[in-house]
Amino acid sequence: MYSFVLLRTIHYIIGVRQCHPEVKIYLCKFDVDAAYRRCTLSSSTAFESLTIFGAFLLVALHLTFGGSPGPSIWGVMSETITDIGNTLLVNDHWDHQALYDKISDTLEQPENLPASNPFAQARDLAVGLPANNRGKIDIFIDDSTGVAPDIGETPLRVSRAIPLAIWTLARPPSSNDIIPRKDIISLKKLQAEGRLSEVKTVLGWTLNTRNLTIALPEHKVKE
Repeated sequence: MYSFVLLRTIHYIIGVRQCHPEVKIYLCKFDVDAAYRRCTLSSSTAFESLTIFGAFLLVALHLTFGGSPGPSIWGVMSETITDIGNTLLVNDHWDHQALYDKISDTLEQPENLPASNPFAQARDLAVGLPANNRGKIDIFIDDSTGVAPDIGETPLRVSRAIPLAIWTLARPPSSNDIIPRKDIISLKKLQAEGRLSEVKTVLGWTLNTRNLTIALPEHKVKE
């Protein structure tokens, strides 16, 4: 599933543009902070994840970055986050103005390209996609990406559905917690990536939904 996230995202963007030739399409991203370290291993898996360091034998009690069982075990969490988020988007009973995580209120207003920038038109796809004006959420390991056509309340719903889905699986920290816990959403990346924008770096590629282009970020291009 992970390897097709970028393709699915691009297909949805093209599908929206085909249905709405001159509608802005926003992107947003939310990163789960220290995702693997939040998952404890069973005893059997822990003893299969031993590391020799000098005279010590280290036992991994949490998922290790680079460990082969990591993606499949964490996938139980990541796919659940995505399923909850997408279910919220199509649920008419979800009041996004009343039930959402307050972290969404810290995000800046959507970032738009100049109005003089024309909307590129999409070519026909090889596959048929059902019309979907409610937005779409996908995830790659710990990065949740939301795509939201600028139709009605869709952008706001998408930007609030993802944090709510993440918190559904991990309650917010409380001052009454015996052991201090960090926020599960990466706050240092929140403002740069969580803000709705027509241009966003997704899985290492810069997507421009107005121009319908995909390119390597400038810092990855060698002159």
